[in-house]
Amino acid sequence: MTVVRREKRRRWAVVAAVAAVLVSLPSVLSALAPAGAAADAAKLRDLVLGSAGRPYQGYAESAGSLALPELPNLAAVTALFSMRTPMRVWYAGPDRYRVDILGTAGEHDLYRLPDGEYTWDYGDNTLTELIGEPAVRLPRAGDLLPPELARRILGAAHGDPVSALPGRNVAGVAASGLRLVPADPDTTIGQVDLWADPATGVAVRVEVTARGQRSPILVTEFQELAQTTPVVEAPRPVLGSGFTVASAPDVSDTLGSFNQVPLPSALAGRPVTSSDFGGVQGAALYGRGLASFAVIAVPRAVANAASDAAGKAGAVQVKLAAGTVVQLSITPLSLAVVRSAVSRRSYLLAGTVTADVLKSVADELSRLRRGSR
Repeated sequence: MTVVRREKRRRWAVVAAVAAVLVSLPSVLSALAPAGAAADAAKLRDLVLGSAGRPYQGYAESAGSLALPELPNLAAVTALFSMRTPMRVWYAGPDRYRVDILGTAGEHDLYRLPDGEYTWDYGDNTLTELIGEPAVRLPRAGDLLPPELARRILGAAHGDPVSALPGRNVAGVAASGLRLVPADPDTTIGQVDLWADPATGVAVRVEVTARGQRSPILVTEFQELAQTTPVVEAPRPVLGSGFTVASAPDVSDTLGSFNQVPLPSALAGRPVTSSDFGGVQGAALYGRGLASFAVIAVPRAVANAASDAAGKAGAVQVKLAAGTVVQLSITPLSLAVVRSAVSRRSYLLAGTVTADVLKSVADELSRLRRGSR
């Protein structure tokens, strides 16, 4: 080997070494960044619950590992809990924010402003203005942002015990942590770990773990975060784009729930906590905290499609005294489709409760007669 060739190799070796250092630098700096100090868990919970007015902007990712079946008209919802969802967010307050969903098939943006909501679909090149407030809407990607998910969980499980976790550094924030362990033995949620800025209460990472498992089934965290107030304005149509006006979609639009189906004040010994979902009869939420389940009266066609999808995912059909139930457990979610031989009605059940609880609910619903509550 000549001296010249040796010098060339040496130079390339130096370049490769420098490149390797530059590539590994972010992870090295992250590992060396100071973690947050342990905080009083109860005080941190209160701080997170009161953080709705705190502004922030940045990039976050959520990753779910639930192998959910393709239920009718719910593909976008199931994807949130079974796939990776990258999001960029500009949050100025509860009534002024923007969330961009960055997918391989294109970008989908949601704008929330004091005068209403807008969506921008880059794939269709269409801006849509949403009119009205839905009685109850389906989950969407923005609900999985760490601050939003943390507030929802802590708000729903306000009385459950919390304990302090070691701090960690997330997106440059020296965050303090807490662990919430549900007190109700019938919930399928084992624990919820979250980390938040101990000064502002803005959550930066949330992990949801099912009972009996070690690895989280849902993780959402910021990769980049600045706790500054962004400018969020209404989007404007560009030349060549489309513009439409539509009513804000809700659960009844998606599932076609009945308008006049009264539901009981309690099921399986659990009281209704949200009845008729803002005036839509035939949909209600039962139970408290993380041991909750939803009941929706659905048309026969929706029930049949849901049963077929659940069957392909391994569901089992059980005969009841007054009907049948198709049950599917995908930890920590329990699903059921109930058909009543008495009322000739069908119901879709879903919740973070055990399969035994949903079976009891199904049995009660199957025995309901028309006009009874």
